[in-house]
Order: sequence, then C-alpha cells, then structure tokens
Amino acid sequence: MRCVPISDSKYPRLLDADWVAPNATVIGDVKLAEGASLWHGVVVRGDTAAISIGKNSTVQDCVRIASSQRAQGDKVRIGQNVYVGANASLDACTLEDNSFVGMGATVKRGAKVQPFAVVSAGAVVEEGATVPSGQIFAGSPAKYLRDLTQEEKHLMTEHKLEIQQLSQIYCEETELTFREQINRRDELIKYHR
Repeated sequence: MRCVPISDSKYPRLLDADWVAPNATVIGDVKLAEGASLWHGVVVRGDTAAISIGKNSTVQDCVRIASSQRAQGDKVRIGQNVYVGANASLDACTLEDNSFVGMGATVKRGAKVQPFAVVSAGAVVEEGATVPSGQIFAGSPAKYLRDLTQEEKHLMTEHKLEIQQLSQIYCEETELTFREQINRRDELIKYHR
C-alpha cells in the first residue's frame, strides 16, 4: 500500500480499518473508521479534499475518490455501511449511511446520495443532484428509475456483510509472509490427500 502524508496534520488515518489492499494508494487527509475497507487498486486523494469513510463501509476495486477542483474546504463524506462498487468515481460529494453506488458509477461534485438510495451501475449523478432515500437512479445523467423494495434493502445488507467478511479474510491472508502462505497451502494439500 502506498500511504502518503502531505503535512503533519494531513495524513492517512487507517488503523481502525478492517483492510486496505496492498496496492491501494491513500494520500493526505483521509480517515477510515472501524470496519471500513479499501480494495485493490483504489486511489483516495486526500490532497485534493478531506475524505472520511465511515464505519463498515466498503470501497471496491479501482475506485477513484478525489476532488476535481481542489477547492478550499472540499470534502468527500462516506457514511456508515456504504458500498461503493468497482471502478466508481467520487468527486467532492456525500454518500449517506447505507447508500449504494454501483460499479462504474460516477457521483459528481456536490451530489448527495441519501440513506438506502441506489446509484445503479454506470450511472452518472450530476453536480449538486440528490438521489432520494429508497430510490434507484440509473442512466447518464442519472434519473429516477423506481423505488427500492424491502427485499432489495435486505439483500443490500446481506451483500454488505458478505463483503465485510471477505475483507477480514483478505486482511488475514495479506498479513502472512510468502513462506507462511506456501506452508498453509502445503498443509491443505496434505489434508485433502
């Protein structure tokens, strides 16, 4: 993992996180809460905006989080139990608790995704737009598609728990040395024989 401080007061604070992938890049004023995870190839640019990622939130592979304008006071706020899908892009925006951003989606500057709102895969939430709670937005620019069902809310919660468990497994595995990994694999092969 590449972890870059930019001053004595602006540095990545990652110790409470569940897992940060070895090839993630975290720069500057970034704070991860307990249980949060940053996956493979994620770039979090806290040199362009203050970034906070809440408790038990997941940022999947190759997501880019940064302010495009580097304006004074820019913030990216990701609440608790938020899921950000692979290849998504987040500008200076707010993702409230239990929101869901699909793969390849873009949330632009000043946009807000409310609790239990869904930005579908590939959607583009325009500057200053709000995705209301309990609704699914899709398309480019993102527009109302339909309301989220109770079953879908339940499935989102289950999916989030599965991803959290997987991040904890990855954390354990990436802390092993190469030799420990080989020995574990050899023991597994012997067991199967």
